[in-house]
Amino acid sequence: MTIKGQPLWTAVGAAALLSFILLAAGFALAVIDFTHPAPPAPKPTSGTPEERFSEKENKVLVSLGDSLTRGTGDMSGKGYVGLVYEAMKKIYGDRVSAVNLGINGQTSADLAKQIRQPEVRQLLKRATWITITIGGNDLFRASGGPEQVDRVAIDEGRTSYRKNLSRIMREIRELNGEAPIFIYGLYNPFGDLSGQGETSRLVMEWNETITEVSRQFSRVVVVPTFDLFQLDPSRYLYSDHFHPNQAGYRKMAERLLHAMGEPEKGR
Repeated sequence: MTIKGQPLWTAVGAAALLSFILLAAGFALAVIDFTHPAPPAPKPTSGTPEERFSEKENKVLVSLGDSLTRGTGDMSGKGYVGLVYEAMKKIYGDRVSAVNLGINGQTSADLAKQIRQPEVRQLLKRATWITITIGGNDLFRASGGPEQVDRVAIDEGRTSYRKNLSRIMREIRELNGEAPIFIYGLYNPFGDLSGQGETSRLVMEWNETITEVSRQFSRVVVVPTFDLFQLDPSRYLYSDHFHPNQAGYRKMAERLLHAMGEPEKGR
């Protein structure tokens, strides 16, 4: 995903094409993020973060997470990060920049490692807003699929997820105590399949974990998505039946902007 005219680093892959291929092989292969390792973390361009962000560019949106932050499934290439950035541009003009560090297939353990990278730490220190999508890969890798849910593995995965998420929030807060952190809740992309009652219950349990961890830190806002995809998942899902489509990302962006308070121009 590329946002023209501003510093932006992101890996570029063929997730959409691969998703079509994997979907034909069944549920376990439908989600590319669960069957392919994540690519290396995107590397910022040369120069220190201080050099890349001038005093004029005094607002920085830093987005972390998995394929939802990366924007997989949005054929426009924007994803929620690009849409939010466009909205911020209307408010702040050239004084705002966006950095997308999302990686396909990233788990909470991967993100906990990523935020220890020196370049990423500098960006987090500089951030005005921080957004996160993380947990979907943790949950569905542990679940065993909607047709054969493994409760023991899910409970173990949830425990690890809670620890990783706590570590992520704690380290971000140590780097930057002021920037609000907006973390998206999880949704159930299988709400229209058999066994949706069980999968929905699991997603809600993991969303409770996100809320529980978030309450332990200041200025952390959980942005809900569960209801968007629950009644009619196909309306907002891409053809891989997992990632949001362009309309789904637009809804996610609207939720995030509302949580941010949709600041008025000039603030």
